[in-house]
Amino acid sequence: MSDRSEPATGQQASTGALGGSSLLPLGVLSGLNLVDEFDRVAFSALSPEIRDAFGLDDTDIQLLIIVPAMMLLLLAAPIGWLADRYSRVVISIMSAVFWGVASVATGLVPSAALLLVVRILSGIGRNANEIVHPSLLSDLYPPASHPRVFLVHRLANPASQLSGIAAGWLGAQLGWRWPFYLIAIPTFALALALLAVRDPGRRGLAERRDVVRLGVGETVRRLTAVRSLRRSWATAFALAVAAFGMFALASLYFEQVWGYGPKGRGLVQAVIGGGWMAGVAVGGRLADRLVHGGRIADLATLCGNAFFLFALGGIGLAVSPADWLAVVAVAVLAMANGVWQSPYYSVLGRIAPAGLSGQAFGSAVLAYALGGFGALPIGQAGDRWGYRWGFVLIAGAGLAAALLARSVAPLLRADVAASLAARGPGEDPSGADLVDRA
Repeated sequence: MSDRSEPATGQQASTGALGGSSLLPLGVLSGLNLVDEFDRVAFSALSPEIRDAFGLDDTDIQLLIIVPAMMLLLLAAPIGWLADRYSRVVISIMSAVFWGVASVATGLVPSAALLLVVRILSGIGRNANEIVHPSLLSDLYPPASHPRVFLVHRLANPASQLSGIAAGWLGAQLGWRWPFYLIAIPTFALALALLAVRDPGRRGLAERRDVVRLGVGETVRRLTAVRSLRRSWATAFALAVAAFGMFALASLYFEQVWGYGPKGRGLVQAVIGGGWMAGVAVGGRLADRLVHGGRIADLATLCGNAFFLFALGGIGLAVSPADWLAVVAVAVLAMANGVWQSPYYSVLGRIAPAGLSGQAFGSAVLAYALGGFGALPIGQAGDRWGYRWGFVLIAGAGLAAALLARSVAPLLRADVAASLAARGPGEDPSGADLVDRA
């Protein structure tokens, strides 16, 4: 793989909203993020049919959902390492082809053992969306446009919640295997379109070997030297405890506390998806205003405020006296889970050491994945003491994330300035101006 820095021949159409940069890379990478999420949601939505087709029990099918997700934990560091040394476009294309083939294989395999193998392969391929894509986008587009860029890319995650309806309809009409065959078509088409994009190179690096020659110890030293990055890892961990807990307990809460059946719980999932989408849109717009107002440090404050809102939603679910108020509370919680994403990714792109953005994003993903394990006791507490108490614990984790995120704000100005200084005069001038006014 080579890391090419020449201008892209397929990227001439531009837009002022993105600092004069092409819409093509953002559109293709966001599309890949969406089809990947469709595959994941389809498997969850059709899990009862898949369970019955292979003669599995509930524990088995849960393992088939959880184990591939753990690939994010196991591979975050090596994927980030690859992203900082080789063409991120090539890695993204290979990953898309990988999970596209795995999606087709999901519908073809004749045994549960092979199904587990292809779902693990699918999980490996999806790592690009959380690590390689953000690193590539942060270099393809000027820092001033990052909130808008990440707003679009992250919208794919909540939008995918609505794809469960399409997956369910296709599964009912054609059989559970067909959604996995069909989703491979746009996956391969988008991978082909990505051939028109060129990796722009790493900001501030005249030579790729400047990063290639770094050992593991030096890489870790450079990453941990960034105080705001270290604090963002702790924030990601606390947030994951709250977010994983919310997704794990929401349906159980509405079943056990309010007696909701499948249709009612399906409506709750739609509310979560809609609230999440609204939150991503609101967070992106607010982050964009902060960046163009020169208030970079306030990006961390915005994340902290979102987590406070998350905690408020958790308390609302814990004490709600009526089911409709509980639905409002879960909508607030889901919206808060979207608000933080654009400002958080924008901050990571700015504070990452020169040439190490892949590993900076990968380290944050690793911290978030580890936080998923922290959510397990919340589920056990909810099962033992009641799901209202589970949401009290979720609110506590959200409050911890809020306090940690707000503590990042005083560190940001110095860390962004240091990152810009290390990257040299080739950095986007608007970014430097914004730091001066932070």
